[in-house]
Amino acid sequence: MPSSSEIKAKLSSDRFNPSIIPDLESFLIDQASNKTDYDFEANRTLVKFYQFFPSKANAEYQLLAATLALIYGHELDVGAILCLIPESVKSASNAAFASLVAAVENRDACLFANLFDALDGMENSDVTSVASFVKSSKAKNAIRASVLETLSLAYKTASTAAVLKHVHLSSEADLKALNSTVIENVDSATVTFCDNADNTKRVKNSQDGAAANLNQLDYATIGSLFGRNMVAAE
Repeated sequence: MPSSSEIKAKLSSDRFNPSIIPDLESFLIDQASNKTDYDFEANRTLVKFYQFFPSKANAEYQLLAATLALIYGHELDVGAILCLIPESVKSASNAAFASLVAAVENRDACLFANLFDALDGMENSDVTSVASFVKSSKAKNAIRASVLETLSLAYKTASTAAVLKHVHLSSEADLKALNSTVIENVDSATVTFCDNADNTKRVKNSQDGAAANLNQLDYATIGSLFGRNMVAAE
């Protein structure tokens, strides 16, 4: 399997040579198997090759590249991948792509509980590589970490119950086990986020008020912060 350094070398010297498609595909699978780090540039190049050489296209890998972008990428990564995938491919794999699109839309709307519902649907996909990746604890925790980071930008304190709902966990202990760098303290009632330049400007310290707002975050309020929170994708 090609290493990250080998892929970077190929992208530098053979970016427009379709002979590197097999190496990019192997590298994509390694990313989904957590054998190497996420690489947006490599994955986008692969999907671009598929766009220009349709006979070599692999719908499973197109979906996998987009899913990796959602889980690990900057907020714009998944859109940059999806726009390169023909509508005919998305329609042919409608169930799998529909779940992915639902996940992206819910992430962008800050409807985090619904985001996890959509990801749960992807776990049942007949696209094996995608289902296995989404089921992995690393992928789930990457999404949780980025959701927590987004919440920390908008809130200093919030109801523990509400936070648990929006990171798809069931207990205070589960939340503590994430060892989030943006959480200062967790108890049975309240999650206290670490101070940052954004949450300290907001008067959102009422526990009940935060819980109510967390049921559906106001994207207009925190949308401008969204691009700064990417451990994965929001």
